[in-house]
Formats: sequence, C-alpha cells, structure tokens
Amino acid sequence: MDKALNTQIPIFCPCPECEQYQNQDNKITKDGVYRTKSDPIPRQMLYCHGGNHRFSETRYSDLFHKQGSFKEYEQAAKMSNYGLSIEQIADVLSRDVRTVEPWLTAIANKSKQFHWFICLAMQLNLLYIQLDEIWSYLVNKGKPLWVFIALEAHTKFWIGFELGSRTVYTANRMILQVKRFGRWSGEPIVKITTDKLAAYKNALSKHFLDIPYHYLQIVKRRIKRRLVTVKKCFVRGTEKDFPEKTQNTSFIERFNLTLRQRVSYLARKTLGYCKNKSHFDCLLWINLYDYNYIRFHKSLREKVTNNSGRFERKYKYYTPAMKMGLTLKPVHWRYLMTTPVPITN
Repeated sequence: MDKALNTQIPIFCPCPECEQYQNQDNKITKDGVYRTKSDPIPRQMLYCHGGNHRFSETRYSDLFHKQGSFKEYEQAAKMSNYGLSIEQIADVLSRDVRTVEPWLTAIANKSKQFHWFICLAMQLNLLYIQLDEIWSYLVNKGKPLWVFIALEAHTKFWIGFELGSRTVYTANRMILQVKRFGRWSGEPIVKITTDKLAAYKNALSKHFLDIPYHYLQIVKRRIKRRLVTVKKCFVRGTEKDFPEKTQNTSFIERFNLTLRQRVSYLARKTLGYCKNKSHFDCLLWINLYDYNYIRFHKSLREKVTNNSGRFERKYKYYTPAMKMGLTLKPVHWRYLMTTPVPITN
C-alpha cells in the first residue's frame, strides 16, 4: 500500500467506536474482499485483532456508506478539476446533486488530511518560495474574497493556501503553514519573493525570527491596468543572494493562470463566483492534490541520457511531489481514498 510514497504509513483501525482506534501498535490484517451493487471492482476487507471486528478499506475516508463506485468518485474529482459545477457533474454521471456533493466533500477532506500528514511527517526542503494572492468574490460582488498561495518555485510544489481578506491576519496563517511544513536546519538559506503587499513583510518578521531567509519584493506599477514599471526591493539580503532567474514572481503568476483556468470560482468577469466558502475550500483541496501528486509537469521533466532506441522514452516525467522527494510515482485517486492516514491537527 505504501509503495507510492517515500515513507512508511502504519495501518491502524479507523473505526472511532473501537477501543484500538488509530492505535498504530494494533495488528491489522487483510480478511477477504467483497463487492457492492454499484461497483464491479472488489473492495478489501480488513480485520482489527485488538477490537475483534472487520472493516472495509473505505473506512479510511468519509466515502464509507456513500452510494457510488470508485470509478464515479474518480470521475467526479477529475471533472471538478476541469471547472465543472456539482450540478454539471451530477448530470454527466446521472446522479442526484445530493449524492455527488458528499463525494466531493469527502475527497477534499481526505486530500487535506493526506497533504498535511505527508508534509508534516517528511518536512519539505523549501529553497525558493513565491507567495501571491488571487481575488474572487463571496456571495456577491460587494464582498471580495482572497486566496493566498505559497509555491516552491524549483519543484513547482503547491505548499498550501488560505482563504480570507487581504490583510495581515490571512498572511500570518499562510506564513505559519509554510513554517510548519518546512525543514529549516542547515544551508542554503531560503529565498522568498512576493509582491509589494506589506502583510507578507509583517508576517515574515513575526514568524521567521529564528529562521534565516532572504526576502525580495517585486513592486509593479500600473496605469489603467497596464504594467508600466517593475522595481526590485531587496528587503532582506542583496542582489547577490538571488540568482538571476529568482528575481521575479513569474512562477506563481503562471500558476495563478493555471488555477484560474481550473477553478470556476476564480474565472474573471463571471457570474459563477463562490456562494459558499466551504465549497471553495473543497474545490481548492481537490485541485491541490491533483496538481501536486497526480499530474506530470512538463517543466520538471529530465532527459534520459542512455536512450538509444527510436521508440524508447526520451524524457522522464515528474510530479511536484516526486521532485520534492515525497512520492516515488503518481498517487492516484483510489490510493488516496483507501490509504490509512492519521488525522493531523
């Protein structure tokens, strides 16, 4: 079960009513398979020796007792990544909206749980971080909603996000999340690049007191929405501390475009803005899992040096999680739904 990950995840009992709940010393063994009417693929049964009971592999996610097949769960997650609404997904799958919505909520919760556990357990080697924010609306166009994003530019790894107002409060939560995930011992010193928003500077000076870092602000001036000038403000460190290709926010700006194309709530000049903040949060977590752990990125590929045949592969492809050293191969949706991941606070 753990061959896809670069770490070992212990199997535990996921049943809250069991006295051995999440006890990693408890013995768990496979105990046959079973089939459901809605899913032709057999599902694994497991036996909890400490609690003396059986349970299904779907107990490791909120999809337990949810009507549907693994194929439908995966299709719903993929369609939500392409910007389809819950109503559209339900129409394509010939399901009720009240059936599809719990699927997406369960997949989003497990995506968040998986991402937090992997990042906290292995600690990310963050060398070059870019931070930015994207605007949207909540309920109506009189209430702006901002998405704060952190990206590791070398590996294209999406570290995390925070939803809220464009204030130091949301920036603090974003910086704290980055601090919890990072491995800060030793060299080299992390490089951080943001726009001119003062909230980032205040949050970094408050939470990175014991962490050495270099900080660069890219100050852009626009007239009538047209970019006029771009200035570099070295808040901490000098120009020598930032190599030539790191003195920008280009990587996260390009990532913002990807996110706007894939999340319908972030599309410009649309009436399909977010009406429920929890739905927005779920959609972003599903996109984060797909972006980091499943999808290959062309910019991360490496040329195969010993390629001699005409029909052999010329490149080796990587996901951001593979490049970060968290996984050994793409971690697909069924693995996410059935892997035992302890709840991380």
